[in-house]
Amino acid sequence: SSGINAEYGGSAVRVHNGVVESKFYRKKTRKDIALYHRLHHPLVTKIQTARNFYSTAEQSSSSAELLEQSFEIVDRLLVANGYENPREFVKRRTPRKPTNKTETRVCLKLPYVSETVSCEIRKFIVRKSLPIDLVCTPGIKLRSVLCSSRPEDKPSCSRDVCKICRGLQAEEMEKKKVGEEEKKKKKKK
Repeated sequence: SSGINAEYGGSAVRVHNGVVESKFYRKKTRKDIALYHRLHHPLVTKIQTARNFYSTAEQSSSSAELLEQSFEIVDRLLVANGYENPREFVKRRTPRKPTNKTETRVCLKLPYVSETVSCEIRKFIVRKSLPIDLVCTPGIKLRSVLCSSRPEDKPSCSRDVCKICRGLQAEEMEKKKVGEEEKKKKKKK
């Protein structure tokens, strides 16, 4: 007898002879891009993303045979994204945050430069026992700077009180005021 096959939400489900089977499913694409190993993300993020793929594969597989097939799909995906030995990669230890709940901690946001720099900063924080949680944010991309449609429209100043910016704003307001007065005079004529 023929079975029923359905793919949705990361799972492939098959009903064959009254038995429901399921495994991890990834839609066929031209490029198997998930989280390329050279992307601008901390190592911890890459490890956790890979772990999540394996966890999803494990949760969606209904038998040991289908689990291995699911793991092979994840292996191929991660190898295509530059990870040489994906199952060993996810076994790497990730740094643990201290569990001292009584201590007030401060969040330090820094732009991500490289894994080496992030690790050195974290090691320094731990070595000095500083109550700081480091968050590395993606830096400004060159593309967004160069391709901004109107980069000069909004001049901004990093200083709270800036006489130059105030002067420019006052000058702009004066131009608008003069322009509006001229429009009113033309309408009256």
